[in-house]
Amino acid sequence: MRPRAIFGSVLAAFALFSTPAHAQDWKPSDGDKLVFDVFRDGSKFGSHVVVFKQTGDDLTVDSDINLKVNIGPLTVFHYVHDVTERYSASRLMSVAAKTKKDGRWKQLAAQATEGGLIVAGAAFKGLLSGVVIPSTHWNAAEMKQAAMFSTETGAMLPMKITDMGIEQVKVGAGTIEARRYNVKSEIEANFWYDASGRWVKCAFTAQGSKVDYVLRELPS
Repeated sequence: MRPRAIFGSVLAAFALFSTPAHAQDWKPSDGDKLVFDVFRDGSKFGSHVVVFKQTGDDLTVDSDINLKVNIGPLTVFHYVHDVTERYSASRLMSVAAKTKKDGRWKQLAAQATEGGLIVAGAAFKGLLSGVVIPSTHWNAAEMKQAAMFSTETGAMLPMKITDMGIEQVKVGAGTIEARRYNVKSEIEANFWYDASGRWVKCAFTAQGSKVDYVLRELPS
C-alpha cells in the first residue's frame, strides 16, 4: 500500500460554532500538537504527529509520519515522511523534507525568494509563484486552493474540493463537530476541520485498504 503521504505528504481541531461556511484559518500557539493514530482496515499501523513552535512572528511546524505493516517478523511496507516548515509573519520561508519509501530515502528543499519559492524536489526543480501551501494538511486554507505543494516530490498537485458539510467526528474518548472536505487529487481523500480551522480527521482508500486518522485529543 502506498498512501503517498496523503497526497504527496503521506495528509487541527476545536472550539466549535454552529455551522460555519468554511473552517477558519487556525493560528496555532507555541507547543500545540496534533497526534493522529493511523489505522489500516481497523488495525493501527502508525502515527502522524504535527508539532508547532512559535517564537514572536516566527512559526516552525514539524510533521512526522511513520507507517509500517508487518507480516510476522517481515516488514512488507514502511513509509516515513518528516517535514519542517518555517514561517515568518505568516509567510512561508522554507520547507525541508525527507521521505523513506520502497526502502529508499529522498530529500526536498524549498526556500522563499522575492519571486516565490525555489524548489528542489524529485518531481520539480524551479520557481513556484503565487499561493503555495504545503501538503501537510494542518492549514485549513489548503481547502480553498486549486492545488497543493507536495512535500514529498515538490510538484504542485491539482485538487478538486467539495464541501460536504458538518459531521460528527471521534476525537479521543468523545466526539466533536467538524466540516468535511472531499479532495480529489492523485488519490481521493476526506479531511475534517473544526470551526477554528484545526485539523481533526482524515480518511482515504489506497490499494483497497481503508486508512483512517484518529486524533488522540484536542490541543489544550
